[in-house]
Formats: sequence, C-alpha cells, structure tokens
Amino acid sequence: MRTHVQPIRHVAAALFCAAALTSLTACNSDSDGDAVKSKSAAGSTPSKAADASPAAKSNGIDKLSAKEIYDTGMKTNAEAGSFHEKMEREGTKSDLRLSATECVGSVEISGKGSFEIIRKGDDIWAKPDSTFAEGMNSALGEKSFSTEKWTHGPSSNPLMAKLASWCHQEQVTAPDTLDAGSKATKGQVTTVDGQQAVPVVLAEKGESVTWYVATTGKPYFIKQDSTRADMQDLTDDGFGQSVGAKAPTGAVVEAPAG
Repeated sequence: MRTHVQPIRHVAAALFCAAALTSLTACNSDSDGDAVKSKSAAGSTPSKAADASPAAKSNGIDKLSAKEIYDTGMKTNAEAGSFHEKMEREGTKSDLRLSATECVGSVEISGKGSFEIIRKGDDIWAKPDSTFAEGMNSALGEKSFSTEKWTHGPSSNPLMAKLASWCHQEQVTAPDTLDAGSKATKGQVTTVDGQQAVPVVLAEKGESVTWYVATTGKPYFIKQDSTRADMQDLTDDGFGQSVGAKAPTGAVVEAPAG
C-alpha cells in the first residue's frame, strides 16, 4: 500500500515540522499488515454518471471477491479521468475536484486556518485565509502568504508541492489496490446516499474501515467510512466532469525556493 507522505527539505522541512503546522500535510498512516491508504473528496450527492435508479441493472461487482471489488472500484474512478472528492478527518477537511493534471478546491485545518488550491499542469497556486497565512509566514520567517494574493510556484517547489499533495492525484495516475493478504471481507449490498453499493470491510482491534463500490452503472468507488484515527471519511462523485482549473486572476507572488 502507498502512503501520501513525501520527504521534504530545506525551508519546507522546517515549515512542516513546526508544531503550529503539524496538520498541514495530507498524510495517511499504515498500521499493521492490513492497513491501506485512505483516499483524499466528493459530495454526498452522487453524480449523474453514478446515479442508480430503482430499476437500474446490477453491474455484477458484488459477485467478486473483496479484493476484486476494491481494486475495480479504484480503477474505475481512475479511468473516469476526474472526480470530485470531499474528505473529513479529525479537524481537517477538504473539498476538491481533481484529475491527473488539474486540481481545484479548498482545504481547512482546525485551528490553523484554510487555503484555496489550484493546480494546472506544473503550476500551483494557493491563497490562504488570515490564520493560515500568519502561521505560514511565521514558520517561513517571511511574508510569502497573503489573504490578498495568490502564492505561485512550480510542482518542483517543495512548499507548493506539499500544499498540492492534498489533491492526491495519484488516485488517477496510479489507483490503489488492496493487499493480497488483507483480511477485508465483502458485505451485503446496501443503500449509500440513495445508491446501491457493496461494502468491503476491514475490521481489526475494534476499529474498522468500510469502502463502498456502486453495484449499478459503472462500479465506482463512492464512499469510505472509518473509525480508525489514521484514515479519513470521504465520498467521491462527479466522475468524468471537467475540473476547470485556470490561473487565478488578481495579484500573484512567487513562493520561496525550497
């Protein structure tokens, strides 16, 4: 299984190790042998592409094994090329539309503020609220972030790359798979946000994570519910819809070099 944590250096390392910004990175932890990466968000209302009417025909995904269901769901999302994802975890939440080359949305970290993020190709822009700007500037020792300006940098800039890591675009470029030795089990088809889906459940040490894959239409991964501290709750929808990333208008400043 993959983890979203990436090494950082120079000023970015000092920034993200700062106590005031420990929640900045979009991290996921693996624990024990059965841990899997948590995906990074979509609204509770399924997209038209994933909608299931009462008369919708089953796609047969529920006949497969737990691993096959999980792997197929992740692969189907990736093949859509883009989707909308909403995530929430222990005081952090994000609302993002993403593809392999674009990302647009917002991230909020309890007590540390929020920021808007745009990624288009190798260009990344971020615009913080006052709380986030203050924390970033304090850690950097310079005023690189402002509520009145977008901060810009290439994907090679460690600081901007870390902010953009919340987009988890690897979900499109390299969809996750369940470990062959996982103890995850398949549940009975159920209704999730008005849509028929089959759950894949990994329970261990009194905690659990459940992934739901649509059983009608295309077998999209549509939701993750978790009681584990190292994994998020999230939903995906809007499959195949345009991300629409554009360079922001208004004042722009360059991010400090890493």
